[in-house]
Amino acid sequence: MTANPLLQGDLREVSARLQSGELKPTHLVASALAAARTGACSRAFISLDEAGANSRAAELEAAGPGGPLWGLPLSVKDLFDVRGLPTTCGSPFYAGTRPVPRSDAPYVAGWRARDTVFVGKTNLNEFAYGITGENRCFGDVTQPGHPDRLTGGSSSGAAASVLMGAAAIGLGTDTGGSLRAPAALCGLVSYRATLGSEDASGSFPLAHAFDTFGWLQRSLGDLPWVARHFRPAIASPRLSRPPRVGVVRGDWLAPAEPEVLAGLDRFVRALEADGAAVAVVEGVGWDRAVDCFVPIQAHEAHRTHARYLTDHAGAYDSAILPRLELGRGIPAERYSQLLDERATFRRGLERLFASFDVLVAPASAMRILKAGADHAGTRPRMIRLTAPASLGGLPVVTVPWLERGEPGLGFQCLGAPGADGALWSFAEWLAEARHPEIP
Repeated sequence: MTANPLLQGDLREVSARLQSGELKPTHLVASALAAARTGACSRAFISLDEAGANSRAAELEAAGPGGPLWGLPLSVKDLFDVRGLPTTCGSPFYAGTRPVPRSDAPYVAGWRARDTVFVGKTNLNEFAYGITGENRCFGDVTQPGHPDRLTGGSSSGAAASVLMGAAAIGLGTDTGGSLRAPAALCGLVSYRATLGSEDASGSFPLAHAFDTFGWLQRSLGDLPWVARHFRPAIASPRLSRPPRVGVVRGDWLAPAEPEVLAGLDRFVRALEADGAAVAVVEGVGWDRAVDCFVPIQAHEAHRTHARYLTDHAGAYDSAILPRLELGRGIPAERYSQLLDERATFRRGLERLFASFDVLVAPASAMRILKAGADHAGTRPRMIRLTAPASLGGLPVVTVPWLERGEPGLGFQCLGAPGADGALWSFAEWLAEARHPEIP
């Protein structure tokens, strides 16, 4: 399919056209909705809010230009509450367990306050408990233009909505890689916020020890611009010196395809050519991060789902039930020990960030997830690479690396906890180097 041309380029240019009146919010939103309808075969959306989006765009247009994000169409992962729309969490039963929300989740409300327009709610792995983009109820999400490839997940519809031009920004969550995996697989940029930096109320939890919010978009250069306008209070100044970059190696990278590791080498050489002070560091304990992450996540997920399992166990995806059963079997004492292990791992990260501004690693173990293939072994491979940042509660920008224009390579740029603004400045520094491989 041909993506919406109005949302293919620089969002700063789109914003300038909106502010000048050359482009009208109603026109931009109409084009986004048309792209969503045309790309319906990718199953990006669980629900489109055409009436609400058109009404909101007309309201903004009548009021006149607002802030820099004024008039930009956004998609919302369907585990956030959006007033007037049901929240499904990608589940066949959850929406029927509660009334339609009468108010936005605080995270969604923050974006609405920036004069954006929500076009619809996007598909996801059921209850966000997966990383492939598969959903047996609402359909597996495939990449627009590549129907044989899954987007990855769980923020799968968010990625597809941006790819097809139905949204300038796709709001999502990241617990164990749910923004980072689709960013890498689809050739998009993602930002995952520091754990606890956003109000989580009004969003269905997976595991509160790891749940974070963020978004996907097309261009690395646009990310700091969007981030600084969304959260100006935590913005940092431009880099005044070359960044110190640690490339994390070790056995924890064993699941990564050779092509992914070779791509990482090329990315690192580009950083060095840009003037970054690069050093290789051993990921001590990173190979065991997944062994701490998985049971904590399962224990917390079971606590959330226990009340639904009584009446709806038969309605759950069969892939999820063993994970919830694992969580049920973890006693409180073991859970407490795991939290202690998490604290020890975080102290190790503190020592690394005393020497480095950014840590770099692959965001996906493989380049392509084939639609319709057996992905029973995919999740363990993927989260082995994403678990360390999740365990550390770190902010992450995923940088896509498109060789011959092909998506599938993307690299996690990990910042210190709370250093989101500095990470945006790193993204700005890298974008200004204008590598042809980085959109």
